[in-house]
Amino acid sequence: MNWQDTVTDADERKVFMALDGANYTWRTMSGIARQTGLSEDRVSEIIAKYNLQLTRLSETPSISGSALVGLIEKVGT
Repeated sequence: MNWQDTVTDADERKVFMALDGANYTWRTMSGIARQTGLSEDRVSEIIAKYNLQLTRLSETPSISGSALVGLIEKVGT
């Protein structure tokens, strides 16, 4: 499933564009929030909506202990 064909909401598209950036495989919620201008709560809500369909959480947190999220098409299932 490709996010460009699925995600139509403007806020959701901002989150997915941040996840699809060339410089990142995994992102923290706070990093996505800073890039998109959305609250961390809103980013978390969007990620949860698409979890295991288009996104997935890493089993291993970031160095700072924050949860990491990635696009399934980049990180696998």
